[in-house]
Amino acid sequence: MIPLCEKYNIEYRMYKNEPLGEKKNYGLSVAMDKDFDYLIEIGSDDLIKTELLELYAPHFGHKHLLGCNDFVCINSEDLECRRIHTNKTPYGAGRAISKGALKKIGDLWPWKATQGMDKSSHFTLVRSGFADTRVSNGPLVIDIKSEVNIWPFNYLEGTKIEFSEAVKGISTEEIEAIKSLYVAA
Repeated sequence: MIPLCEKYNIEYRMYKNEPLGEKKNYGLSVAMDKDFDYLIEIGSDDLIKTELLELYAPHFGHKHLLGCNDFVCINSEDLECRRIHTNKTPYGAGRAISKGALKKIGDLWPWKATQGMDKSSHFTLVRSGFADTRVSNGPLVIDIKSEVNIWPFNYLEGTKIEFSEAVKGISTEEIEAIKSLYVAA
């Protein structure tokens, strides 16, 4: 994605991919030198809808940990979509964490971890006294699954929804980019 970062003048860093906890903590250490109030976690396979930020806005400055527990998974191999909603730990994708909370806890992920990043970091935050505030107004995060994801697309998880429903609220350009991932066999 280096050409895309360069095209849009986005600062990036190169770092080894494994263990993933080490890579994510490295990225966080670089981010902590920047001027920000909240860090929003977005993976390379995630999209967040603008509406999520609008729902977060009233909580900025008052809450330290914001997340959603309603999202959509799209399988890039066949464009099958599943809506997943849970009352358990909020998902990492789209989660907002205040800089104050991040300063207090230091490393967010276990350095040697290769999976379970969302739950382990959530428990680190909660153990440090930061309760989560969950917002929901339908699925506001899209997770695009492929053959290289840590957790593959699960046809049994959540409820099936149509592609047109899954992509409501994102741009035509984003929809076309998702469709372009699917190559019929």
